[in-house]
Amino acid sequence: MRHIWDCGTEGCQGADVQQALDKERPVALTTILTTLDRLRDKGIIRRERQGKAFRYWHVLSEEQLQERIVTGVMDRLIAQFPKAVATYFAQQEPSVEDACSTSLSDLARQVETINQRQPNKRQPEENGPQDTPETETVDDH
Repeated sequence: MRHIWDCGTEGCQGADVQQALDKERPVALTTILTTLDRLRDKGIIRRERQGKAFRYWHVLSEEQLQERIVTGVMDRLIAQFPKAVATYFAQQEPSVEDACSTSLSDLARQVETINQRQPNKRQPEENGPQDTPETETVDDH
């Protein structure tokens, strides 16, 4: 993502990302293109065909992506461990509490709302965890 953000409004191609990453360690172009496609599927980047290749641009700023990641993590933590999350925030130093955009009372309301939506016993998910990467099958023929 760093390279996509650095490309700005001009965007960049997968080969540009590969060249930038080669400075750290070599990565196959197919790996980069697969990763870029997954980021596009998640709405983090967009692409347009230019000739035989695609050009990629960021949809989310770095700050927006960080907020999206933290929100997702916090939502899952609150849903699975509401008391532990509330205890964690209650035990933080005042400076940490001030830095949080959500007050403890807002967090408590979120925990209560989630608790009201969930049955007393957790039911196993039918299809497994939602954030597991999907397995792709490759046809060799």
